[in-house]
Amino acid sequence: MGRLLTDRSVRWCDVTTRDTILQAALERFARVGYLGSSIQQIADDVGTSKSSVLYHFDSKEALLEAAMAPALDAMESLIDALPELRHEHTAAAPGLVTRFVDTLMAHSAAISIFISQRGALQGVPAIERANAIVDAIARTLVLEAPTPRVLTRLSIGLAGVAFILGDTLSTEHDHLDPHEMRAIFIETLLELSSTGEDA
Repeated sequence: MGRLLTDRSVRWCDVTTRDTILQAALERFARVGYLGSSIQQIADDVGTSKSSVLYHFDSKEALLEAAMAPALDAMESLIDALPELRHEHTAAAPGLVTRFVDTLMAHSAAISIFISQRGALQGVPAIERANAIVDAIARTLVLEAPTPRVLTRLSIGLAGVAFILGDTLSTEHDHLDPHEMRAIFIETLLELSSTGEDA
């Protein structure tokens, strides 16, 4: 006898399907590009119908926005943490750098989309939101960095981490183990965030 589907189980299936679609879309957008992807291709990746994707998301733009939202939400929360450097730079820096690296590594596909495709996607709401977040982080760093030298060093480091993480989705060459990569990122950013007075 077939299993009776309750309202609760139907809702669970809807959420599971929605999350699966979001993950497939994020991976496809990062791998082949937003402009080169279609709703039908994403549906094929999931093993569902185009109409099922459109049931959850009414457009490809809405799908991109929903797929990138967790990464953008996490990045916005980092902005609130940046002022911790004002009074306790030495004490706060390790925790803040670790949090920043962990956030970027947890959302590498979204970071890849932003880094590699932002120029082609100007005007797309998700990218505009990401641009605003990057601008806010830059403004906060200007206020919180102890010296212009540290600001420049840290900006280079953060941009480098984002670029490398975006590149990790490429299959054209080998990449470091994620644990080793994380340790290198944190060590390098902490070195760059120091005053550099002994350099």
